[in-house]
Amino acid sequence: MSCVQERARLSIKNILLATTSSESSEAILAYVVDLSQRYGASISLADVISPEVICEIVSNREVDLVVVAVSRSWRKLGTSSTAEDIPTMMACPVLIIGPEVTYTQLAKKALERIVYVTNFSISSLEALPYALALARDNETQLALVHVGEETTMGPFYYGDSRSVAFRKRLENLVPVSSGFLCELEFVVGDGERTEGLVRVAANLNASLIVMSVRGISAGTSACVLRPVDAQVICRAHCPVLMVHE
Repeated sequence: MSCVQERARLSIKNILLATTSSESSEAILAYVVDLSQRYGASISLADVISPEVICEIVSNREVDLVVVAVSRSWRKLGTSSTAEDIPTMMACPVLIIGPEVTYTQLAKKALERIVYVTNFSISSLEALPYALALARDNETQLALVHVGEETTMGPFYYGDSRSVAFRKRLENLVPVSSGFLCELEFVVGDGERTEGLVRVAANLNASLIVMSVRGISAGTSACVLRPVDAQVICRAHCPVLMVHE
């Protein structure tokens, strides 16, 4: 698989923060303020997380990043849409602070290690340039992660050989001549994908997980996150950044 096209420094000028959680609102706001200061961005606040309302705000205010803080009942919004629709309906990346993210994790603020997740599909690769740029901007470590739940590599890839093959595919995603200064890690996990991704992120002490999300297709009236994506958001102990395909 050929490497992806890199991108320059991220341009984040307008951030929209929407939250349903009042318990950790101060910690969440401090986290977002720190992020905004790194990029010289302004912050808008919304006390609703209706996907339709957020879409309108994103369009009207030219928002570059939506930050959504959700509680354990995040799917129950009392509207025709659910919180799971938010990443799929936004034209810009969505940073979700899930119910398992602790005050301690938010208080760290600094991005010490970013975990980018891929299953090698074309859609999952859409998030890699964003992860590379984010790691470069913040001079932080970046781990490229694949959980090899599937067995599509053929009969010659088993055990260690299979892990080596997946690791090589991860390495090939980053341009050799990129001059990427941040330390890169390549991690291959095993087992059920959600459990594997959450476990790997925890073992790496990840500050942020970066994944891609598919949007609404033409002629489709509704779209929800893939089950794995939704479960990772609910169980991850760090924020999850969903980059639109």
